[in-house]
Amino acid sequence: MTAPQTPPGTSRPNAFPVYLLGLGSWFVPLGIQMVLFPWLVAVVLHMDAFAVGVAQAAVMAPSLLFLPLGGLVADRGNPRRLLLRYHLLYAMPPLALALVLWGGGLSYPLLIAYGLIAGSIGAFAVPTRDALLPVVAPKGGLPRAVALATALQFGGQLLGIACASTADRFGPLPLLVLHASLVLLGCFAVWRLPDPPPHPPADHPGFWKSVGEGVSAAAKSDQIWPVLLLNFGVGIFYVGPFMAILPLAVRDNYHGGAQELAYVNLAFWAATIVAAIAFAGLARRFSLRGRLIGIAVAVGSLILVALASLPSFPIFVALNFVWGLGAGITMTQSRTVLQIVAPATHRARLMSLFQLGLGGGGPIGALLTGTICSIWGLQAAMLLPAFAMMLLIAVILFRSQLWSMRTVE
Repeated sequence: MTAPQTPPGTSRPNAFPVYLLGLGSWFVPLGIQMVLFPWLVAVVLHMDAFAVGVAQAAVMAPSLLFLPLGGLVADRGNPRRLLLRYHLLYAMPPLALALVLWGGGLSYPLLIAYGLIAGSIGAFAVPTRDALLPVVAPKGGLPRAVALATALQFGGQLLGIACASTADRFGPLPLLVLHASLVLLGCFAVWRLPDPPPHPPADHPGFWKSVGEGVSAAAKSDQIWPVLLLNFGVGIFYVGPFMAILPLAVRDNYHGGAQELAYVNLAFWAATIVAAIAFAGLARRFSLRGRLIGIAVAVGSLILVALASLPSFPIFVALNFVWGLGAGITMTQSRTVLQIVAPATHRARLMSLFQLGLGGGGPIGALLTGTICSIWGLQAAMLLPAFAMMLLIAVILFRSQLWSMRTVE
């Protein structure tokens, strides 16, 4: 299969819609996997809570290991061709799992292997796709492109989650086939994308030195390091409690089950999508993106304090909606800053650090807040991360130019 002949670095007028089509073909299946994988472990195999946790870690752990390597490979290679290969590879695990289920051979070790393989492919694909975004974005429209891509990413996941909710009724086989089919269809979208400009000839240092160059580039930029540090704080102090503490609050304080937890998640992620879409329309009117990020993250800490008061359940859900609005602003504006400021030679590595902050900080925060909850209770497990985040925000505002930082494409 040969890509259409387009000069490297030249964006065709229809490149961005095709990019979004490829994005959706990845994240709808990811949403299916987010529900179907733990369902297979917990419901089909009847494994205990510890085994379910280990299986979920098998999906998440490769991000910690391979995101920096994925960014390095994308920076050194051709992101379009790499992404095409990742789509082909990502379709193989669900097809293999479907064949095993068809033959009645499902087992826990097999699902662990599935999680490790699928998580590893995803860790390589995420920074590669981010590296392509500036190539396909309309001229002068990168902030809007980032906002639309973020909205579609979460919207695709929600659609995939909705599809996977039919597993009890139709079984896993149709969903696994749908997963693989959508990813393979995405190959045609990726194939239609233009190639990025070729990298200038250079001697490539070793892996750790190359990763260190990405970290060094972030540390030297007055615009990048405060954004990455805040993002890591969001991973630890916000994603951690969201993963580990809110489900416990729903269960123990509101005596709810899957439906109540679904309300909380739907409120949060729907608000994230609303914020991303809103900023897709308003993106070019803002240049003080650092100020927007700082305000949104600070409001998040206040929301966490309010959640710690354990109000009535409707108010609890409404607070999660407001928290989701802040999350949507933070993610879209942070990604926009990095896409605008990052040099092309280091862009994928810096985007991998951005993803690593959320992906790596989340499990760390979940472990910390879970431990706090077991010792001091639910409210302490929400208040302490909120106060820690307030302290981090204060330090970053004092030591950086985040509040006055301007980023214009």
